[in-house]
Amino acid sequence: MRDIIFLVADGEMQATVEGFFDNEAFDQRLQCARFEFDTKQDLIKHPRKDPGVYNEGHHFLKSYLETHRYAVLMVDFDFNDNLDVMDYERFCDDIKAKMRSVGWPDERFFVMAINPELEVLMWQSDTRRIEHIFDYKGQPGGLRSWLQERNLWDEGLSKPQDPKAAIDKVRGQSWGRKKTHSQIFKRIAKEVSFRGCEDESFNGLLQQIQAWYPQEWA
Repeated sequence: MRDIIFLVADGEMQATVEGFFDNEAFDQRLQCARFEFDTKQDLIKHPRKDPGVYNEGHHFLKSYLETHRYAVLMVDFDFNDNLDVMDYERFCDDIKAKMRSVGWPDERFFVMAINPELEVLMWQSDTRRIEHIFDYKGQPGGLRSWLQERNLWDEGLSKPQDPKAAIDKVRGQSWGRKKTHSQIFKRIAKEVSFRGCEDESFNGLLQQIQAWYPQEWA
């Protein structure tokens, strides 16, 4: 039996998961015991993106009950105006109920509902860790100050108030070779420390993987 099957909503999430495991020291970074991961066997991108994961993810994963020990569903909460019309906890509970309905017990799956969307994971209060990925060689105050000057990062916040708009603004600059969102996410996931991440859904996933694969001490 294989280890974890990941069901993701789009190419950016796919690249992020690939980035985690492209790092040879992924087990040290995740602070867990080492396990096997193969993009061809353990990673699925839903063709209908976030609505597909939310509405049909359980059907996609039913056939993996016998092939994988665990399952992770990754979905952005902010689709179809969910921020305005749906409670976040109810959103997560709906997916969990659907997973149970096809036979996945609670202890074998995790719902990573990113609130509001994937870009929130890319930003940390100390932007020096990611500036090389954007080829930023600007002012001493760093990329954070650059964004604050353009009203894209309120001074009192630990990350931009609109993480997606901030990434789009940076991508629009003529700093080095232009990169796709997926390329940026993959490099950040592979190269940047997770220690500064304050996102509840991502930290929840780390804790779940650590529980599934606890570190072994000699």
